[in-house]
Amino acid sequence: MSVRAPFIVLATLSLSACVSQPSPPPQIPLGAAFASAALPAGGMTQVRLEQVWWRDFNDPVLSQVIEDALLGNLDITAAAARLQQAAGASRVATSALLPSGSVSASGAAQRQSLDDPLARIASMSPDYERTNDQFGLSAAASWELDVFGRLSAARRAAGANQAAAEADVAGARLSVAAEIANAYVTARELQARARIAATRIRTTDDVLKLVALRYDEGSASRFELDQAQADASASIARLPLIEAARDETYNRIDLLSGRAPGHAAAILGEGAIPEALAFTSEDGPASLLVRRPDIVAAERRLAAADARVTEAVTAYYPRLTIQGLVGFLSSGLSGLVSEDALQTAGSAGLSGRLFDFGAARGGVEAARGRTREAAAGYKATVLRAASEAEDGFSRAARSHLHALALAESEAALARATTTARTAYDLGGLSLKDALDVQRRLLDIEDTAAAARADATRASIGLARVLGGGWSTRDFSQAGGAPCPAATSAAGVSCEG
Repeated sequence: MSVRAPFIVLATLSLSACVSQPSPPPQIPLGAAFASAALPAGGMTQVRLEQVWWRDFNDPVLSQVIEDALLGNLDITAAAARLQQAAGASRVATSALLPSGSVSASGAAQRQSLDDPLARIASMSPDYERTNDQFGLSAAASWELDVFGRLSAARRAAGANQAAAEADVAGARLSVAAEIANAYVTARELQARARIAATRIRTTDDVLKLVALRYDEGSASRFELDQAQADASASIARLPLIEAARDETYNRIDLLSGRAPGHAAAILGEGAIPEALAFTSEDGPASLLVRRPDIVAAERRLAAADARVTEAVTAYYPRLTIQGLVGFLSSGLSGLVSEDALQTAGSAGLSGRLFDFGAARGGVEAARGRTREAAAGYKATVLRAASEAEDGFSRAARSHLHALALAESEAALARATTTARTAYDLGGLSLKDALDVQRRLLDIEDTAAAARADATRASIGLARVLGGGWSTRDFSQAGGAPCPAATSAAGVSCEG
């Protein structure tokens, strides 16, 4: 053996270790805290974000609708099916690192043709048997030794894909819960606006009757009568569009719940718009790396792509496979399991590329390109998540302040309407002025209902962009991969 041989072996093993080394995810600088989280929220109730965040709204019907949808939604079902596929692929990749074995049994009977020249010669022997039986029983094993880390890299890639699929399931659940919650709030908003529209119809109809009576008595002008008629007709025109939007929202809830239309209206009944909540996050933007399922999925897909680069690089190196066989082969069943019928075999094979016209290099370049694409996708996902979180805090705080201001306006106009009605009845205020105050009140009631719903939807949006209380701790406990490498790089614990 040459003196240089040990050094060649050591260099090869060192290269193998380098080839199988996973690359860390890209570093993305994030702020220490959410700037918009410090915005005044007008006394909005603050709640720590948990996985079942929708229960904090203290609306049993909302909780029922969301939890029913989590069981029946078809997007979640499809995501779970993709997880099942990824888990199966991961198991296949893991099994490739271990020896594979097979057992076989056979029995055959052959009657030889005497027209065969060899059989014609053999038939001249007195011991010649034209009919032959043969029975066999054997076990074989094969094992590819993972010298250069190809199989380990494939297993890492499959495991990372499984982890990404599991995060996708969590992401689908979060999205469905948020979409159902938004639809529920919209349904309650439209119910409130339909009630306001119905009140507007009754009010304008009463005014029309009163003006018509005064017109008949000669104390009201034709102009006043026409104006009252126009207001009554306009009020009637509002309601059908609101009811159509409400029915569409009911159907949306049924669709998200994985059932045919026609159930949501009975399940929801009538109810109030849930109050807005200020969901809090004790950690800064770096916590999104472990709390947003889409970020975890993107990081795991990046890890899978990186492992595929390693797998592609190993195409340059040979593969070592060992095989073994033990069994029995006999012309009769009675002597099948005997020392004379025993047969064994063993082999070791080394195979590698002689030339491939650049196929291996092309595979490596393609894998590296996919890794760069995954890295760009990961960065974009992180930055988008940070931006969405800032937007979520801002919108939640400012929407609540907007709703508070409109509520104060609504209360003031309600008082003004009472005063105007009294003044009109006493003759101290014209009908036009009294109707203007009434119209403004109904308009502000409608706008305030929409603002309350917007504030609650902003709370739901904040829960969604903060990850819905999900974390990689739950991910690991559910059988996923360990904490993504990006979490330690950002100084964030998976247990957070």
